Amino acid sequence: MASTERLYYDDSYLREFEAQVLDVEPRPPHFRVYLDRTAFYPESGGQPMDRGTLGGLPVIQVTEEGDAVVHVVERELPREQVKGVIDWPRRFDHMQQHTGQHVLSAAFEKVAEVRTVGFHLGAEISTIDLDSDRLGHRQMEQAVELANQVVFEDRPAHIIYCAAAEANQMELRRPTQRAGEVRVVEVEGFDRSACGGTHLRRTGGVGLILLRKIERRKDLTRVEFVCGGRALKCARQDYEVLTKAAGLFSTSAENVPPLISQQAEELRLALRLREKLLERLCEYRARELWAAAPERNGVKIVRLVFPAEENLEAKLFAHAVAKHPSAVGLIGLKGKPGALFFSQWVGGPFNMGAIMKQTVAQVGGKGGGAQDFAQGGGLDEGKLEEALTFAEGLI
Repeated sequence: MASTERLYYDDSYLREFEAQVLDVEPRPPHFRVYLDRTAFYPESGGQPMDRGTLGGLPVIQVTEEGDAVVHVVERELPREQVKGVIDWPRRFDHMQQHTGQHVLSAAFEKVAEVRTVGFHLGAEISTIDLDSDRLGHRQMEQAVELANQVVFEDRPAHIIYCAAAEANQMELRRPTQRAGEVRVVEVEGFDRSACGGTHLRRTGGVGLILLRKIERRKDLTRVEFVCGGRALKCARQDYEVLTKAAGLFSTSAENVPPLISQQAEELRLALRLREKLLERLCEYRARELWAAAPERNGVKIVRLVFPAEENLEAKLFAHAVAKHPSAVGLIGLKGKPGALFFSQWVGGPFNMGAIMKQTVAQVGGKGGGAQDFAQGGGLDEGKLEEALTFAEGLI
């Protein structure tokens, strides 16, 4: 198949075009259309494909096949002149993100001497992977400040065509491995990169670059970012969330983080106190039931089923029972699914892990444990009493 002239190389702002249909190949349930030229960008280099219409038909997919660009549509097109229309909001969004990525990657290289080794333009968030996991917070701030300064300066972005050898002498941010003619995207006075993607004519169109998340990975740092319209949307969402949080706390927005931190610490302390009180309550209750339990073959079995909302209490109670001499705790917990906790006094003769495995094998679920304590789950709560009776029979 003949190569396709790629109109977006020279004019990323082209929204409509006319082209000759060279071939249509049926690939049920769709058709693959080959044109002599196209403004549709195919999925490549971390940038998603364009969408739009071809001859009035929605373009489902755009891919590369050697030097040809393949357009996938729902119905067969006649082999004649056809009009293509680009989904402009999607195209412009991709131009903002991709141009912003070039600027941001160059800023990280200038500020922290780290290279971008991966780029992905997602539906909502874009990412770059940097070849270091040791970037500091201040370096991040400096890189973003520099990148946005270049955006605000509204620098021109040029497209340059040259031989690969010549391109590699132009101080490219990353040397190209391509042969023949190379397309270079230059942000004037700041960055040169070999790239086949769609880009803005000036950096001002990026609008704003915001970092959203920093993730350390093996020898890499993944940076999530948004540009332009996406940055505006995120800023609005952040403002709405912060405003609502401030309203809930009856304070100003800047006081929300310290108040959340304070309340989180208070909640942590309250939960710790609650657990201590529950533990003490369980010990009192376990002592009473252990004292009242009949002794059989020198063993006192305490058997009890807790409601579903008392998960923590059930486990604490099982441990509390085991603090008493010659005591075995067979504890059930209602819920969907139900759970079991088996315990015995330290040094007791039974293997509670083995008893648990036999029990869940009998009534369903799964579980296991150690000599003195075991737990199981995934049970039908209607079989809890059957499970406790079965386990008691093994004691």
